Amino acid sequence: MSRLQDCSDQQSLLDCALARALELTGTSLGNLQLMDWRNRHLIIAAQRGFDDNFLSFFRCVRPESGSACARAVLQRRPIVIEDVLADDEFAPCRTIALEAGFQAVQSTPLISSSGAFLGVLSTHFSNSHKPTQLDMRAMAEVAEVTANVIIIIRAWARRKNCEESAEDMFQRICRTRDAVDRSYKLLGQIRLKHGL
Repeated sequence: MSRLQDCSDQQSLLDCALARALELTGTSLGNLQLMDWRNRHLIIAAQRGFDDNFLSFFRCVRPESGSACARAVLQRRPIVIEDVLADDEFAPCRTIALEAGFQAVQSTPLISSSGAFLGVLSTHFSNSHKPTQLDMRAMAEVAEVTANVIIIIRAWARRKNCEESAEDMFQRICRTRDAVDRSYKLLGQIRLKHGL
C-alpha cells in the first residue's frame, strides 16, 4: 500500500491502484472510474486491456445502467457478478462484455475512511468467477487507501491553486499600486508645470 500513498499526482495514483487491483485478483482486465457528481455518472480514468468499443460503451456510466459499477454506486458496496450470462440486470451490457473478453466482474466502490464516495475500481475475468473473501478484503483496502489519497492530492491541488491565486492577486495589487504611484507622480509634474 505504501506505493499508493507515495503517488504525488492523481493519474499516477489511479494507474498504481488499478495495477495493484489486477495483481491482487490475478487478471489483466480492469478499470477505475471516478464519479462526476455534477453530471451524475462515472467516467473511466484508468484502464487496462480494453479496446475502444468497451471504452466508448462505458465512457459515462449512469447509476441506473445495471452494470456492476453502477450497482456499486447505488448500493455503496462491492458488487460481484459471477457470470454476466446469468445476470438479468447486466443484460444491456452483456454483448459488449463478451466482446471485451470477460464473463465475470467485481466492482468495489472507492469510499474514503470519512465516507466520501469517489468512484469504482473494477476487475474483470475471462470466465465465470467468484473472488474469495480475502480478495474482496484486499480490494476494499486498496479502494479505501486510493480514495483517501485522491482526497489528499485534490486538497493539495486546491491549496496550490489558492496560493497561486493569492500570488497573482498580490502581483496585481503591486502593479496597480505602481500604476497609481506613476499617475500621482505624473499629476504632480503636470501641476508643477502649470503652476497648480
